[in-house]
Amino acid sequence: MKSSEIRQRFFNYFIKNGHEQVASSSLIPAQDPTLLFTNAGMNQFKDLFLGQEKRSYTRAVSIQKCVRAGGKHNDLDNVGFTKRHLTFFEMMGNFSFGDYFKKEAIQFAWEFLTKELKLPVTHLHATVFETDDEAYDIWHKEMGLPTTMIHRLGAKDNFWQMGDLGPCGPCTEIHLDRGPEFGCKDITTCGPSCDCDRFLEIWNLVFMQFDRQADGSLKPLKQTGVDTGMGLERLATIMQNTDSVFTTDLFANIIKKTEELSGLIYAQQNALLQAAFHVIADHIRSSTMLIADGCAPSNEGRGYVLRKIIRRAALFTQKLTDNNIFPTLSRIVIADMATIYPELKAQAELVFSVLTSETEKFSANLTRGRVILAQYLQESNKTKQLTGQQAFKLYDTYGFPIELVGAVAREQGYTVDTASFEAEMAAQQAQSGKKTTDLLTTLELGPDIQSEFTGYQELETHSTIIALVHDNKLVDRVAQGQTCYVITRKSPFFIVGGGQVPDEGWLLFNGTKAPLLSVRFINTVIAAEIKAPHTLAVGDKITAHVDRTWRTNAMKNHTATHLLQAALMTVCGKQIKQSGSLVHPDYLRFDFTYHENLTQAQITQVENVVNEKIRADICVDVQYMPLAKALEQGALAFFGDKYKPEQVRMIGIDEFSRELCGGTHVKTTGAIGTFKIIEVTALSAGHRRIVAVTGPRAMELFQDIFNTTKALSQEFKVRREDIVNAITKQKEEVKELQAHIKKVRSQLIHLQLQNWQQHIEVVNGVPFLLISVEDGTVQELRDIAHTLSQKQPGLYIVVSETADGKSLFVATVDERYTAAINMQQFGVWLKDNYGLKGGVNKNTIQGNTKTAS
Repeated sequence: MKSSEIRQRFFNYFIKNGHEQVASSSLIPAQDPTLLFTNAGMNQFKDLFLGQEKRSYTRAVSIQKCVRAGGKHNDLDNVGFTKRHLTFFEMMGNFSFGDYFKKEAIQFAWEFLTKELKLPVTHLHATVFETDDEAYDIWHKEMGLPTTMIHRLGAKDNFWQMGDLGPCGPCTEIHLDRGPEFGCKDITTCGPSCDCDRFLEIWNLVFMQFDRQADGSLKPLKQTGVDTGMGLERLATIMQNTDSVFTTDLFANIIKKTEELSGLIYAQQNALLQAAFHVIADHIRSSTMLIADGCAPSNEGRGYVLRKIIRRAALFTQKLTDNNIFPTLSRIVIADMATIYPELKAQAELVFSVLTSETEKFSANLTRGRVILAQYLQESNKTKQLTGQQAFKLYDTYGFPIELVGAVAREQGYTVDTASFEAEMAAQQAQSGKKTTDLLTTLELGPDIQSEFTGYQELETHSTIIALVHDNKLVDRVAQGQTCYVITRKSPFFIVGGGQVPDEGWLLFNGTKAPLLSVRFINTVIAAEIKAPHTLAVGDKITAHVDRTWRTNAMKNHTATHLLQAALMTVCGKQIKQSGSLVHPDYLRFDFTYHENLTQAQITQVENVVNEKIRADICVDVQYMPLAKALEQGALAFFGDKYKPEQVRMIGIDEFSRELCGGTHVKTTGAIGTFKIIEVTALSAGHRRIVAVTGPRAMELFQDIFNTTKALSQEFKVRREDIVNAITKQKEEVKELQAHIKKVRSQLIHLQLQNWQQHIEVVNGVPFLLISVEDGTVQELRDIAHTLSQKQPGLYIVVSETADGKSLFVATVDERYTAAINMQQFGVWLKDNYGLKGGVNKNTIQGNTKTAS
């Protein structure tokens, strides 16, 4: 059975049984700092399990794209060397949110496997958590499974949690018995918990009952739920009667293209080279999907994990071919999966560009680093272990992730002292600064402390203090002069949304003004930080004021950001994808994915499109609607952003721009005034940044430019449109004059050489001369020393005082005198006594020093 048919049968079965089909979420978890990547089907339903969100359905079915390559769930080291480990996979799952529980979940899974897919009942085993009698009885009494085929296992195997924190619970797993020929031959102990290949886990049914707390305790959920997960790739191996995920139809086209590009036939290779095929095939899927979802290679967080995946692939690619074939394989992934994930097509060039840049940059380091690694392996021949210091050097200097060092070391029969490596990493991180823990994130406020945001409608709100926080604790009152957080029933202060910075403003207490120090969320409640102007108590009346100028300019920039996004898509194509933004009253910053540098013509065209929409004074429409309806209307939703399906806020600017956004905006585009791009830069391969100004800041910029060009026009006595030509002409004249001066100085130096030669003295058998040159350049000093050394080999020192009170310094000694003159020691003496800054070798010293008195 093809994987496409497995997908469709899975959806059809659960839709038939009352489940809502939900699209896969992004691989970048929405507003969840506990996760690097989406690693399970339930990630997007986390708030439903916690009871913090309600939707129109209580049953769902999805096939979720997942990555496990960092954090708690990290399969990276195993990928390629086993038959089933992957970094990217698709998780098939059905879910219940306070609807059905253990009995129905087990019934659904059993019926799908045995009736829809017709797996043999006699080959299926179930495992349950060791104390879960309810699940055990359902399997035995309801489903009729013999007790010999039901196994009680501990928390390691049958208790599931998404991460260190969050929803969790006992689980039951369904395993396929592949037969004794795949097993360890130990009939007494071989079972689903055995490490041999006989029992293959197919489906994991998690019964969500608890919320794991920071202290490790289990807090019962408000409502129970079901979260099931079944790997599509693993199920495909069963349905296609193959022993490895890499020989299913999901990988067939990638393997075939790798054969074509490398000239090697997969089936004819030894185990090590077949592992290289596996690594490349898996890593090109995860890299492609992550980049398409907005992840970019970097040196921290999820970007660093992506970089590790790409670099590991580059290492294994070199085992097959010297050509950089990895980026080309992304086109095969996109061709195979674009029908399932349509967003891949729009990002095809971006993915190819990022992979090309990243692999080419690493290629040079890989060559140099492998030489050093080979040297380290030779040095460690006796212990057969690389030290942590050696591994850290490879990481810090050559960009070798520790996993990559470990992979190479294992091939040679070596290990790596990872504990020592982690110590080196910790020491480096300590030097770069320590992170502080925000204790307010764990402060329990209670259900009665809630705040209503009024800032969409007004900038001044009368309200009542409902809570005060001082020293990270709830208090009833604070004394004059104490810094505290004030929580009011209503608040106009905007905190965060769409990249917009928080408001500035003040609180009024009986006419006494207290400026905001900051404004933030404590949990989901708006809290204003101030220094108390007098004693404050819960129940006091206050008036909250937003700084009107601050907010108004931020609104101009926020709406302009929406116009910019739409203009970029108009000029450059629909593949433009936002990867970050900052909306400040003084400027806006917009990060986006695009595979090429913007030309000046494109920049001008984008500016023209935005300003055209500003001059049209279009009404900015704010609507609230279900997420599905907004997406149907073409609204843009961005990776990493979290949206409630029941109601989202859509900002519409005619048919030109529609985005889901929680930020504040002007009422009509004309209020923006004008728009000007002031900076366009490349952040990394495939990622660009635009900085722009609007309104008052744009006018200030125009006025500055006008005043500057007017002054230049008067200075050069030309019209403004001729200023560039006048400056260019002057630069050419200056260049000619500098060349003439250089020629004259060269002639003067040549005339002085004969005089200098006459003053050479022999000191301890070495010809020596110290020369001082007025306003000399480094090149002139080098030429003088070199010419004197050619005419009479010896030691020559040439200095020239600079305008900042230092001296340019060049010293050369002929090879025949290096035994008598140690330039390295001379350099150290100059550094200690005259602050030498520069380079030293056995023949030359060059740099600058403090001027000798």
